[in-house]
Amino acid sequence: MEKIVKKRLEEAEQHLEEAEFIYKENIGNLQVMTKLYHAMVYSLFALFEIEDIRNLTHADLIARFERELVQKETFGRSFHEALIYAHGFIHECDCTHHKQPEEGDIDRIVPIVKEFIRNTEGFIMAKRSKPDQ
Repeated sequence: MEKIVKKRLEEAEQHLEEAEFIYKENIGNLQVMTKLYHAMVYSLFALFEIEDIRNLTHADLIARFERELVQKETFGRSFHEALIYAHGFIHECDCTHHKQPEEGDIDRIVPIVKEFIRNTEGFIMAKRSKPDQ
């Protein structure tokens, strides 16, 4: 499982780097939000050691995160809220009337995503360093 966790964390970092590049190049806020959202999702894949999503939906994954880690106060509610917020932009219809993320939305979410990835890495390292009970 260590290999898949490492791979998922690398993918999360890659999505974050791509989001920052897209934002800097002013390509589009929806594309930035999509990359930020996927950085968080790949962090969840690492947390739960998920190699193959199979029949698991993103909503299932987010609900599991909330139930197993946010409600138990292992991860702060702000991470869950950011995930839900980004999910709302990503999984809505691609209609012309659909609200697009604004720069303020991106500026607010980027530091949360960075902190989420750091906390995910820290949580995984701490979990691995604990002796089996």
